Amino acid sequence: MRQEPRRLTVGDTTTIVQRVAVPAGALVQPQAPTDTTLATLLGPASVTREGDSVRIAYRVTVWAPGQNTLTIPGAIVVRLDGRIDTLPDARVPLNIASVLPTGRPAAQVAPKQARPWVARADRTFLPWAIAIPLLLVVGLLAWWHRRRRGPKAPVMAPPVVPGVDATRLAGWIAAGESRLAVLHLEAALRDRPEAAEWCAAVATLRYAPEADGDLHALAASGMTLLIGQAP
Repeated sequence: MRQEPRRLTVGDTTTIVQRVAVPAGALVQPQAPTDTTLATLLGPASVTREGDSVRIAYRVTVWAPGQNTLTIPGAIVVRLDGRIDTLPDARVPLNIASVLPTGRPAAQVAPKQARPWVARADRTFLPWAIAIPLLLVVGLLAWWHRRRRGPKAPVMAPPVVPGVDATRLAGWIAAGESRLAVLHLEAALRDRPEAAEWCAAVATLRYAPEADGDLHALAASGMTLLIGQAP
């Protein structure tokens, strides 16, 4: 068991190191000092394995002046086979110097006046003086960039597909343009369930070179379907 070699005074912080030999794989649980009037543990002890031993470091603050002995309860060792052992207590001598003036009893030492409160904040407009010009510059840059790009392009409306004019289709059929009429009728009837058979016939005869008579008949039946009459 050892501590830092420097001379300590009341209120100083030091590290007390203990090395104990334990079996390989055993768990070591250190225990805190019980006499808090001599020293106060500042946090959990640090446990580090070094070869066949374990290094336990206690970070403590010392309080009592003079020659004292700090007792640290023995660490608990849990072996791999489940056995639990408690190591012997460790005793650390402490030689702590007082921070009071020498040559006068402690009862006669008057405490000094309290120092005034330290201002936690400095009231200044410097942050605003920096932030406002920056915001203005950013706003001007955004305005200039938007103006440079010009106005937004107008959104074009989707083209309107004109409906099929039955009168025009009838004129095409009468003029012998049955193939053209069938193409327009197919576009108008392809989504109608009742025209599925008619559309299949059109797909068969559309590009046939000698199918003018059949196309004329298909155009007539397609006109019947278009105007909603029974075939």
